[in-house]
Amino acid sequence: MKISELEKLSGIPRSTIHHYVNNGVLHRPFKTGHTMAFYDNSHVKRLEAIQNIKIEYLKKTKRSKVPLDVIKHRLREAYSLVKPVESVVTAPLKEESGRHLEKKEQIMEATLNLYSHRGYYLTNIREVARAAGISAPTFYRYFRDKRELFVEIIEYVVKSFKKEIRQKLKKEKDLSKRSLIMFEVFYAHYPKIGEILNQLRSGVIIGDQWSQDRLSSLYQEMMEGLKIELKAAIRNGIIRPIDPTLMAYFNLAANEAAMHLALMDTNYAIDEVMLFVGDMLNRSFLTEKGKRLYEVFYKSKCHQ
Repeated sequence: MKISELEKLSGIPRSTIHHYVNNGVLHRPFKTGHTMAFYDNSHVKRLEAIQNIKIEYLKKTKRSKVPLDVIKHRLREAYSLVKPVESVVTAPLKEESGRHLEKKEQIMEATLNLYSHRGYYLTNIREVARAAGISAPTFYRYFRDKRELFVEIIEYVVKSFKKEIRQKLKKEKDLSKRSLIMFEVFYAHYPKIGEILNQLRSGVIIGDQWSQDRLSSLYQEMMEGLKIELKAAIRNGIIRPIDPTLMAYFNLAANEAAMHLALMDTNYAIDEVMLFVGDMLNRSFLTEKGKRLYEVFYKSKCHQ
């Protein structure tokens, strides 16, 4: 069908249809000439799905406009009738070479920098390619689409964070020192971890269910090691019996707040804030045995 017929069937003006096509929300029509293109029933269904997404989103958020990225994500998750052309990629490599992995990491690092300025929803593939020093078509040799890039960035950041914690805790038995090590590693990785958390939280605010599910999974991954440490401390009578999950999340919230303060207010050094948070948490949750052990550690750190 011609675009005039598609307009009548869908009730959507051609300017909007062209806008969807140009931004990868609607797949391209079959072209028979420079100015002649034909649409089919799959375009009608796709436009119906888009309208349903917009209605659902506007009802839920009470906003006046739906971001294109929200529409794209909903289409992939619930209305995957026809994938946009930009999602089509060549067959994945059977085994990623070191050079291939290195390039992927460069793209992810460049993207994290973009997220810090524009956020996930406003960052597009062309900007990512430009920042990474590659062409847009080359981007698809490494990632299927923007969502897959985001997923791999999350895995990349968390994997690096957990690997360093495992390495640094390997030979340390003192629970107070282990706690300090975990905080220091978290602080070192927080610029990237915090950016990921911010992007997922933004998705939750606008009603993106995928962001909500992934944020929940990310918290669980990040809290896994800390909960193990807390359970060990409880078994050894160092921390009084408490819910380790609640304590882990409370600890994360306190640490995030402390780091934000140190970054915003030059009157507070990170070491000073770190000791304050550690002292506050430990004095609140340690047993008498734990307090005696921690007191020695706390005084030694204060005199360094």
